[in-house]
Amino acid sequence: MDKRIINDLSANELAEAIAAMGEKRHRAVQILKWLYQKGAASFAGMTNLPRGLRERLDERFIISAPRLVESIRSSADASQKFLLEAADGALVETVLMEADGHRTICVSSQVGCPLGCSFCRTGDGGFERDLSSGEILGQILFFKSGYLPPRRRFNIVFMGMGEPLLNMRNLAAAIGILNAEEGFGLGEKRITVSTIGIPDRIRELAAANPRFSLALSLNATTDAARKRLMPAARDLDDTLAAAREFARARRARVTLEYVLIAGENDSDDDARRLAALSAGGPFKLNLIPFNEWEGCPHRRSDEDRIERFVALLLPTAPAVTVRRSQGNDIRAACGQLRLRRRSRD
Repeated sequence: MDKRIINDLSANELAEAIAAMGEKRHRAVQILKWLYQKGAASFAGMTNLPRGLRERLDERFIISAPRLVESIRSSADASQKFLLEAADGALVETVLMEADGHRTICVSSQVGCPLGCSFCRTGDGGFERDLSSGEILGQILFFKSGYLPPRRRFNIVFMGMGEPLLNMRNLAAAIGILNAEEGFGLGEKRITVSTIGIPDRIRELAAANPRFSLALSLNATTDAARKRLMPAARDLDDTLAAAREFARARRARVTLEYVLIAGENDSDDDARRLAALSAGGPFKLNLIPFNEWEGCPHRRSDEDRIERFVALLLPTAPAVTVRRSQGNDIRAACGQLRLRRRSRD
């Protein structure tokens, strides 16, 4: 009998599997706590379970964990980047960031990315496959095992490799475990899903159970410019309409992310259009100066241009922040470490 990866099971699926084994459903709660709160690496260590159940679990399931391939720490800030290897050898990047005592894990949802955005390094490495829900959760468990203080809260951002909404089923299952009290116990304010914007899937998630905050990667104020930077981008009006529906359903604001790229989307007209698009809506703006890499086709907007852009947004636009990228000296932008490793192999 082939063993299933137990990390890939949602809370409901695990409860059903345990019930099918003739066990009471509360055993599933105990197992979830061992997996996601205590970080158990084996069933033998789940000491409050009957020995017979532990043996049957070991016969039917495995606990999967990624292998550390490489890690680098920034000399400029507290960020650390990690290259992890899945069971089939696929390489996945994830980043641990720290600011003002708060830790944030930047999680990947796919191996590579199929979108081909011109300002993102991940697409250069091609797309291999979706990550399973267990592989998504495995990135977080990796940090819990040795990089996060016990019982300290942390944040999760799906801003790593891949487009989360193209991996909907596994994304929802992973967030379900992140939300569950017997899992990670994280609320929607501690989980952010960043997406290029797929309107029908945003609407689907607005009506679903997983609790998270939504960030829309806007990056341009016209469909033509957005398509130039992001070839897979959908219609801007429909995407923003879906974001408004999400905000109404969740009674929360949606973050509009805007990577500032010199000569592409940082003009005075761009600022005025962005202010008009967001004015009066359930939005907050997060401006992100472009993170350059060697040989990239774009350049970062200079500080004077950034300040001018912000000045033109205010006071028409809603809340505006400028997020300074961490880890520039360690290639923390998505895809850079994975590509470097593959070029050496």
